[in-house]
Amino acid sequence: MNNNNPKTIIVQRYYYNFREGIFDCLQEMGLKFSLINSTTSRGRVKVHSDKVAFVNYIDKCFHFNINDGIVVFPFLFWKLIREKPSVIVTEGGQNTINNIQIKWYSRLFRVPYIQWDLGKGYQDFGNSLGRRIYMRIYKSIANHAKLIYGYNSSSKKYFESLGISSEKIVVLNNTADTPTLKKVIESSSKKLPEDMAKQYDPNKKYIIFVGSLLPTKRIEDFAEIMTKLNGEYTLLIVGSGKEEYTQSLKEIFKDIDCIFLGYKRPEELLPYYNISLFCILPGLGGLSINQAMAYGLPVLCTHADGAEEDVVRNDETGYIYKNIDDAVRYIRSKTNEDWKHMGKNASELMFGDFSLEKECERFIEGIKTIANGY
Repeated sequence: MNNNNPKTIIVQRYYYNFREGIFDCLQEMGLKFSLINSTTSRGRVKVHSDKVAFVNYIDKCFHFNINDGIVVFPFLFWKLIREKPSVIVTEGGQNTINNIQIKWYSRLFRVPYIQWDLGKGYQDFGNSLGRRIYMRIYKSIANHAKLIYGYNSSSKKYFESLGISSEKIVVLNNTADTPTLKKVIESSSKKLPEDMAKQYDPNKKYIIFVGSLLPTKRIEDFAEIMTKLNGEYTLLIVGSGKEEYTQSLKEIFKDIDCIFLGYKRPEELLPYYNISLFCILPGLGGLSINQAMAYGLPVLCTHADGAEEDVVRNDETGYIYKNIDDAVRYIRSKTNEDWKHMGKNASELMFGDFSLEKECERFIEGIKTIANGY
């Protein structure tokens, strides 16, 4: 076994488009790995089929779906026997059914595994019998893992609450694909597209939201925020969702200074970010926070999935507001220069400690550590 570059198998349910960057970066950094997953889009899961054809690290393994969230690899145990990995990195949460096989393999062949998991400390799943059974299995798998790769500091707190030693938890600072974003920002046109140029008023102040139009994003909260701002700002909503929900939002915002711009590809976003003073995310944000900051905008948000606690630093890179009145008060307390200063700090953070390269360095270091110490 080459402990300086151990053979690694990564298991996750899908080849998520938001994870493409990290796998490309791991390969560029020389990690010897293969990736077992489904490469088919389902539900909200988006897979770039054209990208799948050009990567050489995907290792096809027979699978079937129970639903959009659960992918089962029934022959994973035998796949691992054949491939003989030195380390396994596996997705947590809804991947638990596959992780049972990984735990068995680990115990029989003394191969360490790492659980790569957001954790759901912010979410209440109830206390049904089925949930209690699942949590016993989930905690058993997490406890047997040599390391837990948490997405953020909130993940660490969650796993500590399950009784897992803090020494086993590595906070990766899950982030956006900053190398690709840097190229996009440098190469994108700064010219306003036609859909915005016709409506743009240089005397107005713009707020932007970028993301999927989903109930979990709590976009309805914008209506109250904008009403209390008394027309001082114009809201740009960039993103798409189900037609029925999108139409209901347009009805809610019909008397508010708000522009629905639909979905935009990453290379189309720069002009919209450039005319905005800050980004606001009332609900679950995730990597939308990192993306906005990479484009040089401070972010206002409420408590979401935990990522905000690491990157949204009050008065430095944005603000975590307690309620709608607090958000309105904070917005009114800031000048254009304040927003620009915080946006510069946000960009520096994303391309510094929270860059994709830094995440990959921590990812590889954890693998090498357990390969040498198991």
